[in-house]
Amino acid sequence: MRQSGRGSVEKTRRTQLAGVKSLRLDNLRIALMARMLMSAILTVVTRWAAGWISALLVAGMILGGAAVAEASLQVTVGNPGLDHFDSEGAVQLDFGMTDQNGAPVGNLRPDNVEVYENGKQAKIIDFRGVGQGRPVDVVFVLDVTESMQPYIDAVKQNIINFANDLASNNRDYRLGLVTFEDYVVSSVPDCNCAYRNQLTSNVNEFISWVGSLHAGGGGDIPEDQLDALDYASKLPFRPQAQGIVIIVTDAPPHHDGDGSENTQHDQAFWDHHQRGVEVTSLTGAKVAAEMQRDGLTLYAVAPPPFIAPEYAEIVDATHGRLFNIVSEEDRFPELVREIGHSIATEYSLSYRTPEPIEDGTKRDIELRVNYNGETGVADTSYQVRGVGGAAIHVPEEGNASEEGTGLTQVSFAWWNGVVPLVALMGLFGLSRVRFGVPAEELQSIVEAQSRAPAPNLMASARDFVNQRQQRSASPSASPPVQAQAPLRPPVAASAPIVGGMREARLSALNPTEPVPSEYALLKDELSLGRGEDNDIVIPHASVSRVHARLARRNGAFELTDLNSTNGSYVNGSPVNGTVRVANGSEVRLGDIRFMLRF
Repeated sequence: MRQSGRGSVEKTRRTQLAGVKSLRLDNLRIALMARMLMSAILTVVTRWAAGWISALLVAGMILGGAAVAEASLQVTVGNPGLDHFDSEGAVQLDFGMTDQNGAPVGNLRPDNVEVYENGKQAKIIDFRGVGQGRPVDVVFVLDVTESMQPYIDAVKQNIINFANDLASNNRDYRLGLVTFEDYVVSSVPDCNCAYRNQLTSNVNEFISWVGSLHAGGGGDIPEDQLDALDYASKLPFRPQAQGIVIIVTDAPPHHDGDGSENTQHDQAFWDHHQRGVEVTSLTGAKVAAEMQRDGLTLYAVAPPPFIAPEYAEIVDATHGRLFNIVSEEDRFPELVREIGHSIATEYSLSYRTPEPIEDGTKRDIELRVNYNGETGVADTSYQVRGVGGAAIHVPEEGNASEEGTGLTQVSFAWWNGVVPLVALMGLFGLSRVRFGVPAEELQSIVEAQSRAPAPNLMASARDFVNQRQQRSASPSASPPVQAQAPLRPPVAASAPIVGGMREARLSALNPTEPVPSEYALLKDELSLGRGEDNDIVIPHASVSRVHARLARRNGAFELTDLNSTNGSYVNGSPVNGTVRVANGSEVRLGDIRFMLRF
């Protein structure tokens, strides 16, 4: 990864850079010691109130024992998964729980857990305990600059225990690796990285990847962590797997607007980066939003928030964990094993959302765990796809003269109200517009008709009577004539069918919000399902996205099940293929029952 044979000037510069990098942890320790000194001074100042504080704590424990009991259980929940939202209305949650001693609780059952979405209790449809968790993909994002060699060695030496913990808890795992310094080393084609753009289930192969790393180089103290996390989020994670990203770094990150186009970098950086351009255009908020949208969780072993707030921002958004690399330096090997054990002993559940509609809204989730008379609570949220999640890019004020686009992203929650209003205004405008044939063309048609010969009405009447007599005299020939629909008078054939469709109704027998109580069947053939593209939209989680088809045939209706998850039924009998439905029959789609009248 480094070019050899450089001159003495380059060697001198690299020696100076190594000295700067070696001071990185010392600077972090000094900052942390300053914070600790401030805390000690505050402690001395408030020591005189210790007796009063102790008395208040004792009183609180006596009067609020239940509250103390709640705090003894610690519940952590990851980003919700929405892989099955569009087909089953299902939301996936991965969560862990520890007792008052910090030990994982490994014997929870489904009846210990409750899920609430926007204040409504949701039904849990799948629950996996410890040892039954869903697959997990873990990507390590490692800083490979001069000062990071001990951490790289620790990952290599402890990854066996990390992987064995996952395997012993039946977590089908894969491991990936991303490396960075002032640029994302493993993202460039000439890095000659065996681990580039892939994950492996072979722990020995992963060890060989880490073993090939040799820390060195770098330039200024910050590195390109944000681009590395963005690159890691685009690796081929399995859709059904839990996605975990673990970053290990002792430096703050470069970010948009930090002036890094003018700072010192090594030659490897300039070989892969345009001069006069900042290291990255990303911010912590942008990366947090990207990882949250992809359902990834970040574990960060990094500088504390008062030195580099970006890591805490991303960890909070993805419901991960942040470990202070300064205070954890001496126990980093143990920390690697602890993170692996924490991931291995997580629970996984799926619940059915009370509102299985892609309406673009944000949904708040509350997870409650009741265990041995104690309660633990954790909160998370997710954003549903739809017009409400739309965003628009508008210019920032004052940026018109600056280099670049000067665009910022603005998301607006009022979009759901504006769209119907615009639609109503459009319909009103169309109602005021006159459509039809121009007056000149209409006059030409009238003149042409006036010059045409008058129709022979008597001859037409005789032909019609003869056709009726022929059909009544040979009834066996009527089916072929009926099949030749184009030969029949179009008005006589279409009028009764259209009139019958207006009268056909599907009436709900067990009205359930937000399912309408009645649907009018206005077409010969209609699709039914939860998806918005259907002719009849039934917004209920038990109804598949494309559930069934209802078609009018010879004075009755035929129902065809389209391989729905929860099935279709006519008068209690399951529909396999196509079934004829008579007037007054009961039609059930999933859990929703209707009466068909026509």
